[in-house]
Amino acid sequence: MRRLFCLLSILVATPASAEWWEARTDHFIIYSKSGEADTRKFAEGLERFDQSLSSLQQLKPDVRLSDSRRVKIYRAGTYVEISKLAGDSEAGYGGFYIPYLEPVAFVPVREPAGVHNLDARTTLFHEYTHHFMFRHFTGTYPSWYIEGIAELYSTIEFKPNGAFHLGNPNQARADDIAGKYRNMLHYSVRQMLTTTAEPTGEDAYARYTYGWLLTHYLAFEPSRKGQMLIYLRLIDKGTNAADAAQQAFGDLGKLETEVNRYRDGGKFYGKDVAPATYRPPEIAMRKLGPDEEAILPIVTRTKVGVSKRTARDVAADARAVAARYPTSFPVQLELTEAELDAENFDAAERAGDAAVALRPDSAEALYFRGMAALAKGKADPRQYAIARSWFARAHDADVDHPGPLLGNFLTYSKAGGPIPENAVIGLENAYRIAPQDDELKTLLAREELAERRLDVAKMLLVPMALSPHESKQAKALSEVVAEIDANRGPAALTKIDAWMKKAEEEKKKGD
Repeated sequence: MRRLFCLLSILVATPASAEWWEARTDHFIIYSKSGEADTRKFAEGLERFDQSLSSLQQLKPDVRLSDSRRVKIYRAGTYVEISKLAGDSEAGYGGFYIPYLEPVAFVPVREPAGVHNLDARTTLFHEYTHHFMFRHFTGTYPSWYIEGIAELYSTIEFKPNGAFHLGNPNQARADDIAGKYRNMLHYSVRQMLTTTAEPTGEDAYARYTYGWLLTHYLAFEPSRKGQMLIYLRLIDKGTNAADAAQQAFGDLGKLETEVNRYRDGGKFYGKDVAPATYRPPEIAMRKLGPDEEAILPIVTRTKVGVSKRTARDVAADARAVAARYPTSFPVQLELTEAELDAENFDAAERAGDAAVALRPDSAEALYFRGMAALAKGKADPRQYAIARSWFARAHDADVDHPGPLLGNFLTYSKAGGPIPENAVIGLENAYRIAPQDDELKTLLAREELAERRLDVAKMLLVPMALSPHESKQAKALSEVVAEIDANRGPAALTKIDAWMKKAEEEKKKGD
């Protein structure tokens, strides 16, 4: 489906293979063109990382997630091909991640050596840390901490029997933190903790370097034990940045001196962690069939997001594959989504019907069939009721799929009439399932503002307003938060409506 996405560098250096394999773990579904053994190893590392994060946060193991909640990773090609998929073959992107209702990431299998400093594992683990935090911790965090904790966790080193080492520095940033370039970044811990001005490019870069340095020091320095938690709780309560830092850390000048001494000492703390319970990752491997291999390149183009211009080409390619494999469920499912993106709603309806006929219990097929009816509702309002019936069936098939809950809400909001309470509750449940999705959070915040629940709306908006990745969105939502702080609910509602309208118009233009 069309959407904005954030780019990141994910670098992988493994041999290529002509075979496509699927690996399923508790938290991931991986499609990799790299051979069975390499795909299994890649999947094992990702699943162990999730287990390590759960151990650090003292979380109980997840009940096995449904397909809609597992991160799907598409892994093939070179970084040049991944950059082309992202829309700019000259940009040098190593990969990208989309925090959508059903989150996805795209990574290369191979890459020429020496092109980038950041390695695959470090960067992918960094980004998955963000996803993990979204899933488990919905509080408000300053952007330097969001990046600092992701940097800290990204270098976890696995040991035998489930143990791991925490604290290794990210060597790609070593020169920026304590090496030959450290004096080029004129920054300080005090500045990072207290500034409320609009972030500069230097601020954004410091989130990764000084953010890691401060997070690392506070995580391991015995005399500072517990201070970070106090600070985060103060920020989450709405205490301004400077006051929260002062209350949690005391004399900021003293903290600055300690952190600088730590940085210049050349030796960073770390520790080995042995989880109380550990079980080796369970990985189900499957070689993909010829129909799946044929449709996967089109799936990746759809999932990455299409413009109005490219949607037509993607749909045409999907039709060509569907002509070869008319009874393939994954092909008909992709054709449904591709026709939706191209705004060929009758064709999407036909493909959706075919997908449902092939697999009547598929929540994904039922959901996209409902989306086809929802899209037709603008021209024929009777379709909204039809869409609701499809979404109800999809929800029955998978109660953990956020799409049907969101879709049901949209059948009422787009119709322009009153929205039943159960539809609003469904929207709230969709957010509980997929808190990583900014569009969903914005829609829910808008509904909370309409209901004059300003506190809840602010809780939803502040993390996005502080986001280091979405500057245009962050600026717009910061203005909404400012109106909430001034207790001007109607003005906040007006501003968020204006932003949502503008964002929708930009998507229709093809970004």
